[in-house]
Amino acid sequence: MDNRGDSDASPFLSIFAALSYGIASMAMVFINKAVLMQYSNSMTLLTLQQLATALLIHFGRVAGYIKAQGVNWETARKLLLVSLFYNANVAFALASLKGVNIPMYIAIKRLTPLAVLVAGFFRGKGTPTPQVTLSVLLIAAGCLIAAIGDFSFDLYGYSMAFTSVFFQWRGLVQKMDFHLSR
Repeated sequence: MDNRGDSDASPFLSIFAALSYGIASMAMVFINKAVLMQYSNSMTLLTLQQLATALLIHFGRVAGYIKAQGVNWETARKLLLVSLFYNANVAFALASLKGVNIPMYIAIKRLTPLAVLVAGFFRGKGTPTPQVTLSVLLIAAGCLIAAIGDFSFDLYGYSMAFTSVFFQWRGLVQKMDFHLSR
């Protein structure tokens, strides 16, 4: 696999990548919601998803389809918190899907950039451009407007979704700290 820069990607390839990501992301939410409606044990689903991912990476590496290093215990130790925050994020996200409809779930998850923006400000990471700040604030306002109009409000589902946002934010901050310390 070549490691190409962004300047080498054609506009068609960029659009294809964005559409593929969007389709895969939406499919994942709908599939998880459908499975959770039939099978209520979300922790088992989380474990099976992680096992499938680990096996795909392992067999992809063995077959030569992907380039990945073997297990490095020092890196694994450093990334332990990132992994724990990721697992908590996914666990709470799956739990929230039991009580929150899909559009509201997606809207609430869009609050993560606001959490990153606020945390970056308070941690002294600099101030983003006014355009970025305004964009994030508009997305957050849209989420709040959508929540006000949600007739199927479920406190448990909303609390799980907001807790998921917290752990996603915390994992992202931990990951940024890891990369900055390298």
